[in-house]
Amino acid sequence: MNNADYKKEVHNLYKNNRFLEAYQCAWNLPFKDFISWFTDVPGKRKQIKGVTLFNDPFFYNSFLITQSTEWLRHKDAILLWEHYLNTQKSVIIEFELFVAHNNSSLFIEGYKNRLVFLNDKRISKLQVQHLPFQIVSELKIWNRFNNLLNPKWNKIKDLIEDMDLASYEICMVLFSAFEAYIYKNPDDKLRWYNAGESLSLLIAYIQSKYNLSNLNVDKTTLIKAYHQNVHKLKGEEVFNKVYDYVLLRENIYRYAYEPGLDVFINNDDVLRFHESDAFNEKWEYDADRYSVNEQSYYGYGEQLFDELKEENKDPNNQLGNARQLAIKQAIYDLGIRDEDLKNNKLPNLNFIISFLHGIAWRKLETSEKPLHEIARIRQNEYAKGVLELNYKYKSSEFILISNNNTLHNAAKTFGLNCSKQEFDKLIHTFSFNWKVKTFDPLKQSISLWQKPYIQIGKHIISPISILTSFTGLYTISESILKNFKPREGKRIENILKNTYENTQWKTSLLEKSQEYGDVDVVMEDAENIVFMQLKRTSQKTDMRKLYIQLPQDRRAIKQLSEAKFWNTSRKQIHLWYVTTAFEKVGICEKEVYRVSYQDLIHIKRLRDSDGLRFNSLNDFIEMIESDTLYRISKQDVIN
Repeated sequence: MNNADYKKEVHNLYKNNRFLEAYQCAWNLPFKDFISWFTDVPGKRKQIKGVTLFNDPFFYNSFLITQSTEWLRHKDAILLWEHYLNTQKSVIIEFELFVAHNNSSLFIEGYKNRLVFLNDKRISKLQVQHLPFQIVSELKIWNRFNNLLNPKWNKIKDLIEDMDLASYEICMVLFSAFEAYIYKNPDDKLRWYNAGESLSLLIAYIQSKYNLSNLNVDKTTLIKAYHQNVHKLKGEEVFNKVYDYVLLRENIYRYAYEPGLDVFINNDDVLRFHESDAFNEKWEYDADRYSVNEQSYYGYGEQLFDELKEENKDPNNQLGNARQLAIKQAIYDLGIRDEDLKNNKLPNLNFIISFLHGIAWRKLETSEKPLHEIARIRQNEYAKGVLELNYKYKSSEFILISNNNTLHNAAKTFGLNCSKQEFDKLIHTFSFNWKVKTFDPLKQSISLWQKPYIQIGKHIISPISILTSFTGLYTISESILKNFKPREGKRIENILKNTYENTQWKTSLLEKSQEYGDVDVVMEDAENIVFMQLKRTSQKTDMRKLYIQLPQDRRAIKQLSEAKFWNTSRKQIHLWYVTTAFEKVGICEKEVYRVSYQDLIHIKRLRDSDGLRFNSLNDFIEMIESDTLYRISKQDVIN
């Protein structure tokens, strides 16, 4: 029988309650084909409630534990083990012991990948079992993380309860504590980012307890509550605790997913991390690429703005407008268009970018910059900095407290026009609103870095040190991708094709349906072929996000390799996995080279502006695979 016949027979047997025969028939498939089908590697299976062929405990507790252990040594065994961990609500202890004793490393890998080790009830069941030494050692680390994580969060909840304040007062306490934390060291950007994550977690928790949008409170009361807490800093302790919790959460993600990281408990009973130098170098390299790309766009924005300088003499406004042009171009290059927003009754892209960047830039120049300059010079408390700046500039704002009408009118004053309904939808879309049945501090998928506004009653509030991040290219572009999830990622294929239309070689798009592999864009001349698969992906700010990206990466590499295998050309074939994120760019895996989409755009744009052309496709390939643009651009940034 072929694979299709086997699968049909499996379904028939299962429907007739002949479970053992059904799974025996399925097990006759080649293991790789079985795994792809049973665990739904392509991700196309519809979710069905209840027990089905693909999630029946019988498969594990009555069939699989009676089979040879050979499958546990297969490279795809992790997919079946993770499928079990994903689909089984109750622990099947016999099966878990079967895996543990026959492949301890696989057992641990699955528990880490799925973060199952954070389920302390599950860990308690394991601890009473006879387990291999490798897993017993890992259990000590799992217990340590759980013993740190849960008490920390419980302490945070107790501190919030002990404040004995109205919900809006708690928010103002937390906002002022956040700003005071940033004020202590405004030049540490990682600390700033983690502080924003900490505030996001706190506000999410408050929103899960209270309906802030229904409060009846006036602006004067909110301002008074904020400034009272600037001096008292009632929220300092709880903010510090949450910051520690966020760092612990990050360390857990690192333990679970960071390559080369060794975590152990030393002789002093302290949890220690021994990092991989190679991984740290690559992480810093990826961060550099983000900086270089950002500066490349900013430079291009300044070129676009050159002819407008005479109309605006203020250098700060000139810089702000040039940055805005750069951000618009970067977002346009990502293939995001007005039609992505039209169906959602939102303003156009120009309005959204101009509004977000414009209000952030003004707060940066009038409030944040002078306040943080005081912090650097005086090295004093936040309250004293606020008093000094307020004395110098009475119009300084230390937190944005406004409403939809006022913000809409302000936009119109600066020549930005949209309907009131569109503007209200925009503010709602960019408002942080985390409401879930059961709050889990480990499962928060959004933050104030993507949604900077918080609604309290009729008021729209944003801490200045959150809002001003929207002067940056990545904060705006990533927030637009996160909030709107534009589906036409295929547009970047057309953009790339059109960018390279007038060259010494042919650039074309392939049909969507291909018999072997999946290639989006092809560049070809008499000697070389480049097969490209393009992915519009977002920036990965932690190890968990990098891990979630892995299945897509593996699929792209596999599809490109298949395309090469079945190609009958005698030309030199190059495989490029082209992404809009910069993690792993420059790495070659299984003959597939990871390429930056933005680099491809920048190179052509730069050469066109200088009136230069590539002599051949081979010259172009060599420039990309030698990473020439990055090295030159990085040197320009340093200089």
